Amino acid sequence: MSWFSKKEQYNQENFVLIRGGEFTMGSPEGEVGRDLVAKVNNDNLGIDYSETQHRVRLSSFYISKYAVTVSEFRSFAEATGYPTDAQKGGWSFIYSADEVAAQERKFINWKDGARLDVPGWESIDNHPVLHVSWNDAVTYCEWLSKKSSKTYRLPTEAEREYSCRAGTTTPFNTGENLTTEQANYDGNFPYANNSKGVYRQNTVQVNSFAPNAWGLYNMHGNVFEWCRDRFGGRYYDECKASGPITNPVGPATGSNRVLRGGSWWDPANFCRSAVRLCGTPAHRSGSVGFRLVFVP
Repeated sequence: MSWFSKKEQYNQENFVLIRGGEFTMGSPEGEVGRDLVAKVNNDNLGIDYSETQHRVRLSSFYISKYAVTVSEFRSFAEATGYPTDAQKGGWSFIYSADEVAAQERKFINWKDGARLDVPGWESIDNHPVLHVSWNDAVTYCEWLSKKSSKTYRLPTEAEREYSCRAGTTTPFNTGENLTTEQANYDGNFPYANNSKGVYRQNTVQVNSFAPNAWGLYNMHGNVFEWCRDRFGGRYYDECKASGPITNPVGPATGSNRVLRGGSWWDPANFCRSAVRLCGTPAHRSGSVGFRLVFVP
C-alpha cells in the first residue's frame, strides 16, 4: 500500500520506501581511507574523529532517489522569494582549475554551477542544486511540507548511511572499490591504489550512473549532502557504549551539521559509505547539496 495519494504521483515516483531494520553503522578498523579522513578532520578542523562501528535500529522511511535539483529549488525560490545564505552574504565557495581548494567568490548562489571555468552549463536544471546551506535546505523542507501538508525533512546521518549501504558492509555499496564508471569523483585519486579514472571537474545529472540496490542514485560522489543531525566527532563512541540505539538523531549540542556522500571534487576515500564531514549551518559551496526524506 502506498502512503502517497494520486495527486502526489511525482513524489511517489521519486521516493523509495526504505524498510526499517538494524545495521552496523561506521567502518571497521583498518578500512582503507579511514585514517586519512580522521587526519583531515583533525588537522583542518581540530575534530577528534571517529567512524567507530555500532549497531543502529531504524524505522521505515521514504528517501528521494535523487538529490534536489536546480529546477526543483527554482520552484521554491520563485514561489517564496526566499534569499539563500549565499544571496544574503553575497558569496559562496566555488572552484576553478588554478586553485587547489574552493575560494570565496562574490555573487555566486544556487543559480550557479560547481565551477567558474568549465563549459557545459547551458542547462543545469537536472543537476543537483549547489551553494545551498543547511539553513536553506531546512527552509526548503519546511516550504514543501507546508505546500503538501506532508512532512519532508533532511535524512538523519543514520538514515543516510543505511540507505547508501543498501545492505552492504563493504566500503562502498559497489563493493571493495568505486570506479568513475560508477560514481562522480576525482578519478586522479582512486581507492586503495586501484586504477585511475575520469575527473569530470563538475557535477553530473542527478540520475547519472546505475542506482544502488535500493534504487538510489549518486549516494557516492557528485555532491556532499546535508543531514539533519548535529555533528559529533566522537558521537559514534557514545552510541556504541549505549548498546543498540534506535533512530539516532545526533548529539544534543554542537554548532556543525553533518555532510555525507563525497563529491565530484573529492578523492574516492571521501566517498565511502561511512565518511562523515561537517559544516556550519550557513556553509555553502559548489560541492554541497541535499536530498529529502518523507516520513508518513
